[in-house]
Amino acid sequence: MPKNFIVDKKKEFDFVIPKTKLSRKDNLEIREKILNMNADERKKLGISKSTLWYIKKNLSEGKTPKIYEKILLKI
Repeated sequence: MPKNFIVDKKKEFDFVIPKTKLSRKDNLEIREKILNMNADERKKLGISKSTLWYIKKNLSEGKTPKIYEKILLKI
């Protein structure tokens, strides 16, 4: 504990690094489908123009886009 180190009860300071597991919500198949989507496909799926534009913009910049469940189900 840090308090023991500060009051000289312990000579070592231990950090506990928790193990984390990161999971991605996107995959290559979804990425390619979004990047190749045209206006007609977008309209049929019921995705707004601005939503698709922002997702494509983030993908082209190399970022992981936020694709909400509602949109993910449509794709």
